[in-house]
Amino acid sequence: MAIVFSIVTIMICAWLIIDRLNSLDIASNKNDTYAMIQKIEIDKRSDINECEKEIRKNKIDFDRENFRKSSDIAYQTQIISFSIIIIQILIVFCLIFKREK
Repeated sequence: MAIVFSIVTIMICAWLIIDRLNSLDIASNKNDTYAMIQKIEIDKRSDINECEKEIRKNKIDFDRENFRKSSDIAYQTQIISFSIIIIQILIVFCLIFKREK
């Protein structure tokens, strides 16, 4: 029963790791550069007033910060899941070798 529980836990943690891959901000420098380019393009526009420009630039900064936070949470989730997988693998090996004795 313990082996089955460990295997199910390993599968759930592996699913969490794979599921959170899309939330990682791997190319953060590239994404920061794109955000900066968008803000420069907003500054160049003459069809909107300064207040609207600030609102749009603040929205870009806000979206970028939210993406960074969700990326940090996804990374922490993956680290914890990987640690749990390692512990569960050790438990499975201990149970298998204990059973053989």
